[in-house]
Amino acid sequence: MDKFKDFIFEEKVQRDKITILILTNSKSKKPEVVTGKLLKAADALGLPCYPVVVSEAWIADNDIEQGTIKIKNHDGKENEVEIEARETVVFVRAGALENETGLALLGTLQNAGCFMINDRDGMLTCDNKMSAYTAFERNGINTPRTSLVNNEKSVPDAHERIGGKFPVIIKTLTGTQGVGVSKVESMESMMSVIQSLWKFGATLIVQEFLKLDGDIRTIVMNGRIVASTKRIKPEKDFRSNRHMGAETEPYELSDEEKKIVLAAARATGAYMVGVDHAVVNNKIFILECNGSPGLGSNFQNYDITQIPQVPINEKDILKFVLEYLQNPVHRRHKFNQESGFHETLEIVGYGDIRAKFDTGNGTNASMFVVDKLDVSGKTAKWERNGKKFTSKIIGISKPEHAGKIDERPIVMVDMKFNNRLYKEVPIGLTTKDARSTLLINRDTLTRFRVSVNPHRKFVLSNWSPRGDKNDEPDGKETSSGHLRKAT
Repeated sequence: MDKFKDFIFEEKVQRDKITILILTNSKSKKPEVVTGKLLKAADALGLPCYPVVVSEAWIADNDIEQGTIKIKNHDGKENEVEIEARETVVFVRAGALENETGLALLGTLQNAGCFMINDRDGMLTCDNKMSAYTAFERNGINTPRTSLVNNEKSVPDAHERIGGKFPVIIKTLTGTQGVGVSKVESMESMMSVIQSLWKFGATLIVQEFLKLDGDIRTIVMNGRIVASTKRIKPEKDFRSNRHMGAETEPYELSDEEKKIVLAAARATGAYMVGVDHAVVNNKIFILECNGSPGLGSNFQNYDITQIPQVPINEKDILKFVLEYLQNPVHRRHKFNQESGFHETLEIVGYGDIRAKFDTGNGTNASMFVVDKLDVSGKTAKWERNGKKFTSKIIGISKPEHAGKIDERPIVMVDMKFNNRLYKEVPIGLTTKDARSTLLINRDTLTRFRVSVNPHRKFVLSNWSPRGDKNDEPDGKETSSGHLRKAT
């Protein structure tokens, strides 16, 4: 077991007692394979784990300020669970994407601050084969030529764009486990299969055929390879999905395969993804990516802590995944919400103030320019605009500017931004002139969960005036972020 712990962690770190949710569409008494494995792995680690059946569950309470969520009837058995979003990891299974209810639950949990595996964008990119193909093409990743067909007139043109040869593969735009995949040998059979599938409302793509004896499924998480398996197709089927009877065996990736697999995973934007590839005539093709990969195959595991990564013999993938996610460093959110580089926020007890969001600021605390500051031992008495405060000093920030070090006492304040309360945000106090009254550092931006657009201002908040004559820029903005002449 000691070896396994070394495999997970580069150093001894805090391991949070996270809560696991599994967003699923399965109402079966016997959980599907991955859900069952997750429940078992979580139980072994003493972590609470709950299936959330999207057709049965509903959000009964969502306290945005406190970050708590109450989910009723989460398992379809009248049970409820209350979670703290920032300590919750949500595994999204593909079935949750099948209707608007599932997508709504996914979006609610994501927007509340849960860590998603995977978020809505990542899941939908993987689930939509045309979106995935476009992402691969945009990133220069070799993949079978693919074209969308939406009416009979588009079929011959689509066939020409994927090479004009037979056989070809017809796939439904969404779907997993090899379901909805057909191989056709002529234009006549292609039109017949397409017309038949259209009668059931299917959206279809056609794809060039590659002659394969199987393919390789690689699990990638957080930009690192977790495990890889080769799937050997059955003798009487062209598909290599395990659910279609394919045999599996552990597979060691070449350096070139690792490079291309990681590039494909990055292209989807998903945190954890199953990347399928094949080698045809010594050329690597990415076939597709799965945002909710199965884990029932015989995998070759990899040491996620080493660069370059090396194979190891550990077998319990999901136990590794959960232990890895207990480290808060590995739960870094992808920020889908955009902010401006200037926003208005509230320091509780002081009021609204204009802040500059500085992604280049890696100091220990955000900076706040005050009018008066008196430090005595571990106490700071400070004042701004006639409002006086006494705060406990928790540390000293020492940023360097032009060779000079500015020592700033760090105190804690509560902040409100974008309708949320953030408790105990560290700020470094200074009386020195600065180009911004309040400069928000990277750590605080991480708590806000926003990506900063350097070309926009006041995207998530109303316009507020400059704090003083030094506060940039020299003009004023309207609430839409446009500059207007200063008066």
